[in-house]
Amino acid sequence: MPVMRIVSLLPSATEIVFALGLGDSLVGVSHVCDYPAQARGLPIVSRSVRSKSHLSSAEIDTIIQQARASGNPVYIIDGDLLRRLQPDLILTQELCEVCAVGAGSVFETAGKVLDYQPEILSIRPASLDDIYGNIQRIAAAAGVAARGERLVGKLRERAGYVSERARDGNRPKVFCIDWLEPLRNTGQWTPELVELAGGVEGLAEKWGKSREVGWGEVIDYQPDYVMVMPCAFNMDRTILETSRLAEREEWSSLDAVREGRVYLFDGQIPSRHGPRVIDVLEGLAEAMRPDRFEGLTRPGIFRPASLREPATVT
Repeated sequence: MPVMRIVSLLPSATEIVFALGLGDSLVGVSHVCDYPAQARGLPIVSRSVRSKSHLSSAEIDTIIQQARASGNPVYIIDGDLLRRLQPDLILTQELCEVCAVGAGSVFETAGKVLDYQPEILSIRPASLDDIYGNIQRIAAAAGVAARGERLVGKLRERAGYVSERARDGNRPKVFCIDWLEPLRNTGQWTPELVELAGGVEGLAEKWGKSREVGWGEVIDYQPDYVMVMPCAFNMDRTILETSRLAEREEWSSLDAVREGRVYLFDGQIPSRHGPRVIDVLEGLAEAMRPDRFEGLTRPGIFRPASLREPATVT
């Protein structure tokens, strides 16, 4: 029998629930909870107001900006379904209103449609330690605290292995791209991952927020490596969006581009603050130091850029 009935309204938490061995307890998810595969068949409790899967990064940005200006929601919660599911624990977030429904909407909807008070756990990580802590908080809330400790221990061990082997005094400059139009850098835990992998993200603030970056800044910085990881885009979308950068004069002026030091990441993984952030760490390390880390990263995490190859949006 499941320990409890859990509804997860963000992909990161869904991945954590499964990693803790609680997949049978999960009774509802958001429409973007797609990993692992078992999550895809669960009842969908929250959806985007408008489908964005076919839109470019510039078009998506326009929609988000318009929603913010008008005060309209980006996501909606199916209150009737939530009532039928009768969750004991609801997992939500306060990190990004673009990526998933916000905690405020969850508390408001639950208060209206439920005749009892479930536990609502909202997470807002900035650092790798925050992610570890959230895994343990979710495990404790679900009554499996020991599993959380074991999972975090394994993740720390993998991170420590990379950090130790990446230490050599040579710290290449890295630019991690979180969004392509407008151009944005990464924030929160990603600069920390770069640091642990032996690089330095000089255009970003470790544990800080993502921000728009001017092309002039990037050219002046001249990164040794460019890591393209647009938030929530799968690899096909990442390839497609990055290919459009080849049309920009600024892009081709970067040494990293001319010398083949551009790597594409499945953007659905770095943006999720769950166990797979360590896969991203390993990918960053392997991209920068293949002599030390070749074969470390699981397939599908990253690949060298080849902007001439065709891509299809899925």
